[in-house]
Amino acid sequence: MTEHSGEPARPRRSKWFWVGILVPVAIVVLSASSWIVGYLSNTDDVQVGDCYAITTFGDVDADPAKADCGSNEANAKAGAKVDAGGACPAGEYDQLVVDKTFASYKLCMMINAKQGDCLENFLADSVAYQKVACSEPTKDAEVVKVVDSVATCDDTEATHLKSYSTPPSTVCVKSTK
Repeated sequence: MTEHSGEPARPRRSKWFWVGILVPVAIVVLSASSWIVGYLSNTDDVQVGDCYAITTFGDVDADPAKADCGSNEANAKAGAKVDAGGACPAGEYDQLVVDKTFASYKLCMMINAKQGDCLENFLADSVAYQKVACSEPTKDAEVVKVVDSVATCDDTEATHLKSYSTPPSTVCVKSTK
């Protein structure tokens, strides 16, 4: 009892009681803070027209690595960017679906090559084609024509036509295997 009120004294709470309350609250606050910081600081710097060094097409969990469009590593160029569940524009785009916590999207990728470039893995399904020296035994295709519009490859030795509507371009490729 307290001396003035006539009521019994309340038992003092132990430090473990307060630890049991404050630790979960701190965890919730820190988790919410990190989620908000991640959401607000999501830098989606993938731009249409930029070139990338792609190793595999399909689903990935990180932004692709940018590369200088004139370098050998830059094997693909972003032709369009759509929502992860969206469709690429009309054309023969290779698709790269980036599935991150705060940003999921699909890149519609075009071949980044010029006439005379040679490629390996051109006929592969998910492994990305790579630029190689034309003397390499691993090459399986050669770019015979590149046009900045939708065109045909009738006047070439091309065995494959990659036509893209956005931006309009056509790549004529001769398979060597």
